Amino acid sequence: MTINNPSERLKRGLDLMAEASIDRSGLDGMAASDDRVGPEVARMLGEFCFGDVWTHGSMDNRTKRIVTLATISALGRERQLRGHIDGALDQGFTREEVLDIFVHQIAYGGFPMGLSGMQVAAEVFAERDAKAADA
Repeated sequence: MTINNPSERLKRGLDLMAEASIDRSGLDGMAASDDRVGPEVARMLGEFCFGDVWTHGSMDNRTKRIVTLATISALGRERQLRGHIDGALDQGFTREEVLDIFVHQIAYGGFPMGLSGMQVAAEVFAERDAKAADA
């Protein structure tokens, strides 16, 4: 995503994304998705979600990632969940830790929610294994 004269909020968001292993391709894809609104939505996402919310408060980025994974899983947003599972692994989470988040959800959200998260995680793990095997 190329923005001339990015705001301080966006700069802060992009820095946070790099620090927390959050892939910028989501912002870039949003910006390229529609010439009319894509760049503006990508800017809002970068500023608000990452520049304001992720940089706010006393929780560390690891805890924020756990909350993000649990929330996205609870909402059934598999597309975004994939990216955040991948980012969690890049951030240093083990596969077991990622799976444990979804196992823990079973008690509070039910088996369908927890199992869906585990299934998406298994798919992300398999994709990463295939990429590693090709390298």
